[in-house]
Amino acid sequence: MNNLKITWLCQGGFLLEADGKRIVVDPYLSNRLYETSRKDEQMNRMMPQPVPYEELEPDLVCFTHDHADHYDPESVREIIEVYPDCKFAGPTSTLEHFIKDGYNKSNFTKLDIGDSLETDFYKITAVPAYHSDKLAVGFVFNIGGKTVYISGDTLYEPTLSAAVKKAAGKVEIACICINGKLGNMPWEDAVKVVSEIMPKFVYPMHYGLFARNTEDPKPFMAAVKKLGVDSEEPSVRGKTF
Repeated sequence: MNNLKITWLCQGGFLLEADGKRIVVDPYLSNRLYETSRKDEQMNRMMPQPVPYEELEPDLVCFTHDHADHYDPESVREIIEVYPDCKFAGPTSTLEHFIKDGYNKSNFTKLDIGDSLETDFYKITAVPAYHSDKLAVGFVFNIGGKTVYISGDTLYEPTLSAAVKKAAGKVEIACICINGKLGNMPWEDAVKVVSEIMPKFVYPMHYGLFARNTEDPKPFMAAVKKLGVDSEEPSVRGKTF
């Protein structure tokens, strides 16, 4: 098995690379929310686009839910223009958006809670997320010999960790929202999830892109390290595991 490389695409977005395959999750690569909010500076990108479309090279793009910083119509359009053979996956809400935007339904795999997509190189399982998009999901990835949990946008619920552990067995790497705003758990609740699933490594996420919707990741990282879980800020340059 090749090593797994994880690159942060800002907000809740990640690029997973292993075995010559590249899976993109929740790419918000435009500045569409700024443009559509009458240029509200609170919604202006605080970090530049981390990877140009021409270097993204995705085999598959996964969406956790149908909010514009996760299913970004502008990013989807650009990806399809550059990579017309790219495949997509996500819950029903994102499939419906994909079809509404005029794209081919056959290029999209529906992944609602409990659904899986499996190939010779990876397996993806949709797990619960508790968010204002009631069809939102998180994902468990088995890829590159590693098990990765990406929470998407979610609040804490007592059943969340059990569902993740049922799908994953042992989570090795977790990427979890910490911002505590707009239907996301605060970092204290994110620490609680980490204490329940006990990954080897955890990234805080869903911060640092919009002034309106951010958080300091340092208290979270300090708290999970006290649990014996390694943590650092996600990198737009990527980290190999």
